[in-house]
Amino acid sequence: MDAVSPDTDYQLRPGADAAAAYRTVQRRVDVLVRGRTDVADRNVPACPKWSIRQTVSHLAGTAQDIVAVNLEGAGADAWTQAQLDRLAGHSLDELLDLWTETAEAVTAVLTQSPRLIAAQAVFDALTHEHDIRGALGEPGSRTNDPVFAVAAGFLTTRVERAIRRHATPCLRLTTPTTGTTQLGDPAEDLRQIAVQLSDFEALRAFGGRRSNRQLLALPWRGDAETLLPIFQTAVVWPPTDDLAE
Repeated sequence: MDAVSPDTDYQLRPGADAAAAYRTVQRRVDVLVRGRTDVADRNVPACPKWSIRQTVSHLAGTAQDIVAVNLEGAGADAWTQAQLDRLAGHSLDELLDLWTETAEAVTAVLTQSPRLIAAQAVFDALTHEHDIRGALGEPGSRTNDPVFAVAAGFLTTRVERAIRRHATPCLRLTTPTTGTTQLGDPAEDLRQIAVQLSDFEALRAFGGRRSNRQLLALPWRGDAETLLPIFQTAVVWPPTDDLAE
């Protein structure tokens, strides 16, 4: 496993924080789409192969898999497709019911899980909340969201590891919630790159929701093209087309 610097390690919140953040997202999504059968089949631009119902299927299915410890291949296409397949016959509200019923057990698991794993669950749920909001044109809160503090721990740790793995210049990332965090090998200070983003834009840019063109258009200081390899991973692979939000 790649080393994680103290600068990023402190960003990982305790499991209790992750559990509370996860329940917050689950409840927000429930309020957002419950009873809205007319939007169930609406396409989700951030996940172009999925509808809103399928996105909620993934969220409910992931909750089931966490509780069942069915995590082999977690995040891979086959794992998520299995969720969509087994829940294909459920309506949007039925999926929300399943997620609600499972959420308490999930939070108990997250409380006891390694901090990075718990943060990843929150990151995934928050990312898909905003995917659904984008499909509806109802952005909700993009600032001062306490959930971002937990998701950011996953983001910064993952970026830190990717920078070290690819030996790219280190990155000084600044957001309102995280403050300024140095990611990468301090010995690479002379090649340092910096960017200051809103919490929402950091979530979307480092969470696989911005094309290479959009990534390069961010307000970087330094040669951002040298950082592109960190985005070329199975988790955050940039979409081909721009995503307008």
